[in-house]
Amino acid sequence: MRSAAIIVLALLLASTGVSAQRRAAAGGGGGLWWAVGVAPGWARVTCQICAGSRRTGMSAFAGLGGSTSRTLRIGGELAAWRERDGGVTQTLLSVGAAGYWYPSLRRRFYLRGGAALVMHRASDGTDVVTSSGIGPQLGVGYEHRASPSWLVAPFIHYSVGVFGGDVKFNGGQAAGSATVSFLQAGVSLTRR
Repeated sequence: MRSAAIIVLALLLASTGVSAQRRAAAGGGGGLWWAVGVAPGWARVTCQICAGSRRTGMSAFAGLGGSTSRTLRIGGELAAWRERDGGVTQTLLSVGAAGYWYPSLRRRFYLRGGAALVMHRASDGTDVVTSSGIGPQLGVGYEHRASPSWLVAPFIHYSVGVFGGDVKFNGGQAAGSATVSFLQAGVSLTRR
């Protein structure tokens, strides 16, 4: 029974892929996409005991998903940020799902929206402070066609974890109601 379920699932996934390729060939969207990007990034944690300053560091992101039409694509994304200052290393990780909506088919301007889990960690080699939260992610970008399959896009993406946020010091609860925010402004490369 289990083998039959796996075979049926594999056939459904294969047929979905074939129909997406047919839609893409017909100009109706569909198909797999993936993207990578690098950017300066700014991270900030605010809570009852947090300093709340916005630090600048290098960031990167990767995304993978599918196009549902010529005006909408959806996918999962992972973004990371790192900054070191005065013996303290800060890292941030954002994991989420986003949709990219193209209001006009003639222009490659897009609006991005979704949800993300945003996690921040600061360590001086002895003590570790971690913060996290779930919340919206937003963004805008403009894609330029570099070749028939590659798109280059300047973008601005923002994620903020506001729900379920907490702050832990060396594993113990230190404060509640943390807000973890992350801003990226850079260039992405997308294959479609």
